[in-house]
Amino acid sequence: MTALLPQALWLNLLGKPFREDARGPDAYDCVGLLLEIQRRMGRNVPDWQSNTAELPGALSHWQRVETPEPGDAILMYSNDPDWHIGVVDGGGYMIHAHNPAGVTRVRYSSFPWHKRIEGFYR
Repeated sequence: MTALLPQALWLNLLGKPFREDARGPDAYDCVGLLLEIQRRMGRNVPDWQSNTAELPGALSHWQRVETPEPGDAILMYSNDPDWHIGVVDGGGYMIHAHNPAGVTRVRYSSFPWHKRIEGFYR
């Protein structure tokens, strides 16, 4: 059986709207959602802005991993901005916030996400 994030960490976030630079509790962007789930896991992750210039600084605090575990970040290529972040739920699923859908849970191994994955980070 594949490990999953406890639903208590994310279930009440599903359906929250996407809003640029939002850190909750009423709306999230992809970084805000990552930060909220990490906080709920008891991890202290520094806040950073959702822009390309901030990404190298954030990555300097992360460790790239080959085998993702629930709670790890998924860094994906995107168009606007240049990248997108999701949170590994397990079993090939991620929780992420994107426009216009808001916070959703989808398979990162399915189209279009599987072709966009840059890597997994802890």
